Amino acid sequence: MMKRQIVISLLAAILTGQSSIEVPVGASITVPTDAYICSGTITVNGTVTYTGSSLCVVPNAHLIASIVETSALNEDGYYKIGDEISVTLTFTRNVVVTGTPQLALETGDIDGIANYASGNETVTLTFNYIVKEGDTSPDLEYLSANALSLNGGSIKNMFDKDAELLLPEPGATNSLSANKGIVVDGIIPTNGTVNDGIGEDIQFSGDETKLLFNWTGFDDASSSGIKRYFIALGTTSGGTEIKAFEDVGNVLNYTFTDLILSHGSTYYGIVKAEDKAGNVSLVSVTNGVTVDIYAGPPSITTISPDVANVLDLNTSSTINIDFSEPIGSLNLDVTSTVNTVNFSYELASQNLAISILSSLASRDQLSFKINDLKDLAGIAAADQTITYNTATLADFNQDSNVDAGDLSSFVVAWNGDDFTKELGPSTGTVPNLILSPDNKYDLEDVMGFSRMWHWSRKNGVSGKLLTHFGEEINYTQNGSRISIDWQEGAAVGQFEFIYEPALVRINEDKTPNKENVELAYVDTISGSNTFAYANISNNKYLNKSFITKVNGKESRPVDLIYQFYSIDGQLIAQGSKSMLLKAIPEEFTLHQNYPNPFNPITTIQYDLPKASHVRLIIYDIMGREVATIINTEMNAGYQSIIWNTRNNYGTPVSAGIYFYHLQTNDFVKTKKMVLVK
Repeated sequence: MMKRQIVISLLAAILTGQSSIEVPVGASITVPTDAYICSGTITVNGTVTYTGSSLCVVPNAHLIASIVETSALNEDGYYKIGDEISVTLTFTRNVVVTGTPQLALETGDIDGIANYASGNETVTLTFNYIVKEGDTSPDLEYLSANALSLNGGSIKNMFDKDAELLLPEPGATNSLSANKGIVVDGIIPTNGTVNDGIGEDIQFSGDETKLLFNWTGFDDASSSGIKRYFIALGTTSGGTEIKAFEDVGNVLNYTFTDLILSHGSTYYGIVKAEDKAGNVSLVSVTNGVTVDIYAGPPSITTISPDVANVLDLNTSSTINIDFSEPIGSLNLDVTSTVNTVNFSYELASQNLAISILSSLASRDQLSFKINDLKDLAGIAAADQTITYNTATLADFNQDSNVDAGDLSSFVVAWNGDDFTKELGPSTGTVPNLILSPDNKYDLEDVMGFSRMWHWSRKNGVSGKLLTHFGEEINYTQNGSRISIDWQEGAAVGQFEFIYEPALVRINEDKTPNKENVELAYVDTISGSNTFAYANISNNKYLNKSFITKVNGKESRPVDLIYQFYSIDGQLIAQGSKSMLLKAIPEEFTLHQNYPNPFNPITTIQYDLPKASHVRLIIYDIMGREVATIINTEMNAGYQSIIWNTRNNYGTPVSAGIYFYHLQTNDFVKTKKMVLVK
């Protein structure tokens, strides 16, 4: 009876112009199959049971779907670059989606866009977003209540009515941030600096079982913060050959232990940081630490044969050098004062064996120059030079004098077929003959002895390169005078100068000491002057000076061979020293500048025969001082200076005629020059 009453009342309502019917919450209506209900809209908040022909409209077809809640499928927590965040939108009723609607998210400087992924014909739509580098949000939220856009698609209810797209206000109840605590961290931690060792960066380590590293400067800016560090160890920069990456926690140093390291090998620490979201920084690599169990650079411990020995001309020479530790690399050069030396060498751990492959010249000096000497750890030693003298051909007793004693030794060898004393064939010039033994005695050998014997008569011990012994000699040049220090405690001294006679002259300073013995042998033809002095009184020598003359303006080399003996005849010092004599003019001269005319610079040359206080001043045509370019003490010699056309205040001067004026205590000269623009 109640149902009938409802049907009648509804029909009456239609007939009386009612346009809507509402079934309240909690109500339940069943429409019989023979009943018919019609209204503009039927709103059902309770339940209605009917057949297709019982109602003229579909219940709730007029209602618009709206968003009641936003959330996410993800758990609360941190999300890094590459992580997917699935945001959900819950509508009041099922919706139909076409196209790819988008949801704008607040992700820092650049807003993120979440694209529709699933949920068609349900009440919950899912939008996916991949965290990108640079994204950041302490509590992920969409931009605004209007952050949902259709992007050319549609969201409608099941009856083709557009849905309401308004979202809960950000931060309000049922908003994303209210329902979820999602922290977006798209900031990659910046890498820092990694040092070998526990403090300041070290280059070497003396431990073969452990290595220490420390690091600073890793930073995660204002993002989630660094959670932990990973460290690895390799034999190449950035490599992990020794140890793969290990999680060492949030610490700033780490020690690898129980390692098996190799002396001389270099190892590299590599560190990266991870923030709380899982973003990993770029790696930072140390500059490498080399294991070196030997302290300091390598050094020479022994040399064989001793450098005091001369190298024999008739047999092959081998030089053995032992070092304090195994050697990684070196450069070797062998030079001669006479000719080119062919050699080979073998480096085996701590030993260097040098083989001389070519014949040696008589009375030569070989220099074995060891450069870039490094141990296995790469520690470099200072460059070193080892010097040997070669024997004098035919001077079998090595007394620097080819005489009857040597002739006797030669005859005995000839008669006994002892070919160790062969003297021919030979090439070169006396005394630097180069022997090429042919395993027989003939006229070539006789000629070899004869040439050296005659040279010895003429030269005595002249030109003999002496092995260095004792304190090295010191000398100074003041103008044309060379002053040589007398060795303390010496009673006898001898100086032999070897020079090019066409270019150099050397004479004794005319200050003889008549109380002592002074000897001089001057050979200006061959360029060999020898001076000997002996103290026989209390008027001891402090130094000896010599007057030099160098032709031309270039400095010229002179070899000085010296010896000092004590009063009891013991050798105090000896050796050979190469000197470079400076060319000294004989008179003051001011030369014409060049170029002239000039712009913007010109060179002024002047000659000083002795050390002087020099003033060089530029004047203009009115006689006014423009620039003082020299006002100082100058050594004797050929001098020059460039004027850049600037005055005393650094300002360029104008074009015109200028005068440059040279003044010393003993000389004054002025010359004219022209500056053009």
